[in-house]
Amino acid sequence: MSGLDSKIQGFVHSLEQGGIARWIKIAALLAGIAAIALLYLFVEFKGLGEAAGMDQAQISRNLARGQGFTTNYIRPIAIWQFNKNGRELPRVSVPDTYHAPLNPLVNAIPLKLIQKKWKMSPQQVIYLGDRVIAAVSMLFFLMAVAVNFLTALRLFDYKLAALGTGLMLVCDLFWQYSLSGLPQMLMLFLFSGAVYMVVRAVQASLGGAPVGLWLGGAGVLFGLLALTHPITIMIFLGALLFVVLYFKPRFISGLLMLGFFLLVFSPWLARNFAVCGSPFGVGFYSALDGVQRSEMSWMRQSDPTFRDIRPGTYRGALQTRLLSQFNNLFENLGWSVVAPIFFVGLLHLFKRPDTAAMRWFLFSTWFFAVCGMVFFSGKNSVIAPAQLTVLFIPLMTYFGLAFLLVLWSRLPIDYRVVRIAFLSLVYFLCAIPMILTLLPGNNARIQWPPYVPPFIAILGDWMEPREVIATDMPWAVAWYADRRAVALPQSPADLTRMHDYEVLGGPINGLYLTPVTGNRSLFQDVIKGEYKEWASFILRSPAAPGFHLTAATALPVDNECIIFSDRDRWSRADMTMPDALKEKKPESTEGAGAPEETK
Repeated sequence: MSGLDSKIQGFVHSLEQGGIARWIKIAALLAGIAAIALLYLFVEFKGLGEAAGMDQAQISRNLARGQGFTTNYIRPIAIWQFNKNGRELPRVSVPDTYHAPLNPLVNAIPLKLIQKKWKMSPQQVIYLGDRVIAAVSMLFFLMAVAVNFLTALRLFDYKLAALGTGLMLVCDLFWQYSLSGLPQMLMLFLFSGAVYMVVRAVQASLGGAPVGLWLGGAGVLFGLLALTHPITIMIFLGALLFVVLYFKPRFISGLLMLGFFLLVFSPWLARNFAVCGSPFGVGFYSALDGVQRSEMSWMRQSDPTFRDIRPGTYRGALQTRLLSQFNNLFENLGWSVVAPIFFVGLLHLFKRPDTAAMRWFLFSTWFFAVCGMVFFSGKNSVIAPAQLTVLFIPLMTYFGLAFLLVLWSRLPIDYRVVRIAFLSLVYFLCAIPMILTLLPGNNARIQWPPYVPPFIAILGDWMEPREVIATDMPWAVAWYADRRAVALPQSPADLTRMHDYEVLGGPINGLYLTPVTGNRSLFQDVIKGEYKEWASFILRSPAAPGFHLTAATALPVDNECIIFSDRDRWSRADMTMPDALKEKKPESTEGAGAPEETK
């Protein structure tokens, strides 16, 4: 019996302190992460809600289909750019020159695996493609968490790395970006990898070892980051400044990283120039958002003029963007009570030289990122295609937590229970947005307004492949209906010209209007604003005399969407409400702000 007792005691000891205990803790952590991911993906997820996310998704599907980097979403300003630069616009497979290529390329792989499920059924509420893209984004987030943990291990100790990584996992903003379809989680993974390379280069330099391999790797990852979103070139400039000032020989180190960056990024610039005559494509014009008109209004221009854009007109937009970045800094950092402490921690003298150096790397890259968002990004909301602050939350969390714990250690409190209570309070405060998100009671089933995916998908059955739909939400029509959609031109006359001359290789036999225009302010936007030429259609008045789209029908939900066509295409269509929407019908939000396409 004594032998059996000793074995039992040994087993219990291994459970409490030995190797088995470690694996049990790891299994519990992985189970917790999986549970959170499943809650977001199958309970919180209501389909993609960002225009840029849907736009990149439909490009991914074209890639998976073997059509190359082409788009079903046509911007009138892109047609103008092709013609202005002497390039011929393809009439069927239109090359996309708005988005960077890496995120659509990555998503094309999982979309290819579900090719038989590309067509959305009328009774389907959440499109399978939406869920696949969200799942891939979550995977990149979790990989970024792992990379940041390895970085923190090199800059701090194990306990701080573990605590900081836990704060990343309870940050709701990361999970919300994972559900948006935007490329931020892929960007987070690439930026985290580049930071790790720079950390290894700093530590190699301090140890007298060569740094070329690490700086070259950082250059490659920064190049891939720019291929995910060109605005991240500004982050690379901040990193390049740090490399030039820190490493010796200075300019050789900087040229090494710059060379690898250009080796990765420049072929895409050459492709854009060959296709449309501009290395940055039509996406460059998104920087004009808020300068005289919205970005969507610029994209709808068939013959834009830039003569009236002067430094004075641009200054107001810059001022608005700058104030928004600083006013919303806490929100952009995921409501974390720890991450903003990083800025105070810049005054702290870290004993480790590599840790001390990397705080200035972080500040330099963040500062240049803010400059990029101010000069080249019009939309400053928390979830936005060009919002870069989310990339800095992990490192700022580690540095902020380190400084916070230093201050705590100086207090005359040396009780384990109090210390645990303090850390629990920090976790609770950082997790409040996640708790509120996952609490039951949110009855919305879809992203309404303005998206009703099954009744957008039905347009694909009504329109022939060569026909084109003009609409105020071309990104959603291109994704859910899988039909070519042109952004609502400036006027019905422009639409008629595109139709008569078949500029896009086929007739424009559909006009689809939604709450994107219907929920706008009546006088400021519709009667006197950028949609004034379409006021009669938006207000559901009789069509203008001579207009070729004479038939019309309203669509669910609440008849707030309408389709105009050249003939009745819907009399025999099944437009019954999906069962999941019948149970708890989403309520219309009167006056809700309509989403705008942004870069």
